[in-house]
Amino acid sequence: MNDAMFEDLLALRHKRPLTPDEQARLESWLAAHPSDRARWTEETRLSAALRRLTEPPVPSNFMARVWQDIEAVERKPSAAETGWRTWLRWPSLAQQFALAVLLLTAVVVVQGRRARSPGQVARSIEQVATFARVPSVELLKDFEAISRLNQSAADVELLAALEQLR
Repeated sequence: MNDAMFEDLLALRHKRPLTPDEQARLESWLAAHPSDRARWTEETRLSAALRRLTEPPVPSNFMARVWQDIEAVERKPSAAETGWRTWLRWPSLAQQFALAVLLLTAVVVVQGRRARSPGQVARSIEQVATFARVPSVELLKDFEAISRLNQSAADVELLAALEQLR
């Protein structure tokens, strides 16, 4: 017999009385291991004390209370269902997306109006108006008029310097 078998006999003794063969193996083990004899007698006394205790009374509504607790746990939403996941299901994702787009558009419009003062708007219009002035088509048909259109003194000086280098 080994230590594991002794542990098995300890556990088995709580469930049923030992057979004569098991009792003989136990006695041979206890003769060889006196420290286990003290443990065996202690376990025997504890088992006898436990058997002398009366069973505690079970309340008459025990099963009703158990079922009540089970239903309460089932009704309670888990941590995964609370928070943003419940928001996604209410009332529908499309409506929530439309609401988010509407709010974002409103914020952009309000910020855009705050950012531009009337003076800034006037300067922007003035800059666009200067670019919008285009010469007439008749003027653009004449090459000489086009060459005179953007001619500046710096260009003439550059051309003269290039001719001197040649």
